[in-house]
Amino acid sequence: MVLHGSASSVGPARYTYITQATAGVPGTPEAHDGFGQSVASADLDRDGYADLIVGTPREDAAGFESRGTVSVVWGGPGGLSGGAAVAPPSGYGEGREYCQFGREVAARHGRGRRARSVGGLALRSGGVLGALHPGRQAGLAVSGGRLGGVRGVAMGDVDRDGRAERFWLLGSAEDDYRGPVRLDNGPSVPGNPLANAPVRLPLADGHRGRIGDVNGDGYGDLVTGIAEDPSMAGSPDAAHLGGEIQVLYGGPDGITADQRPTVIHQDSPGVPGAAERGDLFGASLSLGDADGDGIADVLVGVPGEAIGKLEWAGAAVLLRGTEGGLSGAGSVAYNRSTAGIPGAAEKDDAFGSTVHLADLTKDARAEALVGVPAENSDGCVWAARGAASGPVTAGSVNHCGKSFGITGRGDHPGPLR
Repeated sequence: MVLHGSASSVGPARYTYITQATAGVPGTPEAHDGFGQSVASADLDRDGYADLIVGTPREDAAGFESRGTVSVVWGGPGGLSGGAAVAPPSGYGEGREYCQFGREVAARHGRGRRARSVGGLALRSGGVLGALHPGRQAGLAVSGGRLGGVRGVAMGDVDRDGRAERFWLLGSAEDDYRGPVRLDNGPSVPGNPLANAPVRLPLADGHRGRIGDVNGDGYGDLVTGIAEDPSMAGSPDAAHLGGEIQVLYGGPDGITADQRPTVIHQDSPGVPGAAERGDLFGASLSLGDADGDGIADVLVGVPGEAIGKLEWAGAAVLLRGTEGGLSGAGSVAYNRSTAGIPGAAEKDDAFGSTVHLADLTKDARAEALVGVPAENSDGCVWAARGAASGPVTAGSVNHCGKSFGITGRGDHPGPLR
């Protein structure tokens, strides 16, 4: 589903509902395909309108179970319509099942005069792969599942050369539970497996990542999250208690292998709350300028956070970007017991399972959007307007599935444990 932005943000008055049954969209809707498990947008065809990229990681394809597919739904003056399939790189997952192509997608807008973003919010429903290049001004990176060897991807310009770098986050490994991070070094060369091998960043970790300029120097910075702590992972090599995020700063040489990341968690100075077992700080991440100062801020999901005695009620924390970099100074926490947020915190809501910062009103301040997937049977998204002080809870709203004609199957989805 795509909620279309306007001067009054998003709501049920304007939205587009897309499935594999929508005319022009590749594939056929089937149970458990996971269409929309990952989404991204970018102007792939350079027509001035953002296109929607949708991953369907559990779709059976080419005769193999859960091989996964990726589709593009084209944007245009009349909105989203039509579509095309994105083929995986040659040789990817050949003869294998459960590759889950499209488990995560990342895209980057180009710098050309016609490339622009769209005021809208896309909501989820329900070996290293290399990168795909639909056009010179935009790019797309796709991860696969456990056989693909990549858990997450991040894409952005970290050396200000006008081209996006791609980072592969491989997920937990036997010798590195916190998750190795690799910098893509170009397409593979048939017959020469060592050519263009990804660059290992030995001091960095992460299971998911996003890129944005959190210190205002014009270079993209990589922010990664490792949510699973030793109490959940059963490994002392896991994240700080309650989860953590890491920051690697871009520069003229990009992000180099010898850079030691800045680590932030709920025991860091200024960060609200306290690090506790199973909080999952860093389970979701989004970067955007929430206060209009020209520097990206970071919204961090903490879906396992207990609010009082309410286990897994969930929270989200806004970390403010500054010229000195990212830290806990001035950070703010949100949960469904925060004054101004409609509703009330409840056990197992999992508020913060997904988070998003996006300027939906064209006022140069990103709205904060937080997923509450286990609210009732249909799930909700909490939306707060951006302001000079950051997202404002007064007047914030919950957009729930039933408002858009979405109803659950009658079973409570439960927390995302």
